[in-house]
Amino acid sequence: MRHGSRGTSWLGVAFLMAAAPAGASGTTTSHYTGTAYAPGSGAILYSEEHWIVDEGASRERLVLYRCTDGRPFARKYLRYANTPWLPDVDYEDGRTGYRERVRVDGRRLSTTVVDGRSDNADTATLAVHPDTVVDAGFDDFVRMHWDTISAPKGLSARFVVPSHGDDLGLNIRPDGADDPSARVRRFRMALDGWLGAIAPKVTLVYTADTRRLVGFEGLSNVRGDDGKTQKVRIVFTPEDDRPPASLAQVDAARRLPLAGRCTR
Repeated sequence: MRHGSRGTSWLGVAFLMAAAPAGASGTTTSHYTGTAYAPGSGAILYSEEHWIVDEGASRERLVLYRCTDGRPFARKYLRYANTPWLPDVDYEDGRTGYRERVRVDGRRLSTTVVDGRSDNADTATLAVHPDTVVDAGFDDFVRMHWDTISAPKGLSARFVVPSHGDDLGLNIRPDGADDPSARVRRFRMALDGWLGAIAPKVTLVYTADTRRLVGFEGLSNVRGDDGKTQKVRIVFTPEDDRPPASLAQVDAARRLPLAGRCTR
């Protein structure tokens, strides 16, 4: 059930956040970066810095999205509990005041969106199904269903899009012929059914051995300074991983003020 009315920027930031190394455990903190490029010109649009903290069965993820001069303009915080592909999410963009929130409660979840032009919130309540996926939880969903997704027909899932107040049926399948000797595996993600033929698609690139997301190309819902959606090509280079950060450093990053705009 949905309250309010909004447009949709389907897919987007979840897949841009999902490039964490697999297998983190205990109190290990992973710390890595990604760079977003304009697909045509190759110009750098923004970068993202990720911190992941595992504590027993729980996981927390902090992401800062940075202007090209390094100032953070948006922040996302995720908390994982039971099902790894159903995290709670808080997202805020300092340039526009846009905010998203997702809360998972058993068999239901709620979404809240404030577009920044007013304090009015659009909310929705959705049923949780075994294939319901929230935000960067999609990465765990892909890893745990790797063999099925690698088959020609791929696998479908219900991806929650807070800006739409609904979940969308997506299919992810191999993009191109399977090459067992290839170092990377490419997947194509699109809306299920006939809409998949006309709606935007996303290309994901994973390492074949470690199943780590290292590339993304498609429509992002990390918008430009003008508030419009933008197509991006994200590169997560494992060689650029940063040393693990202390919890104090993660907390300090969480408290950094967000820039009101990137262009000066």
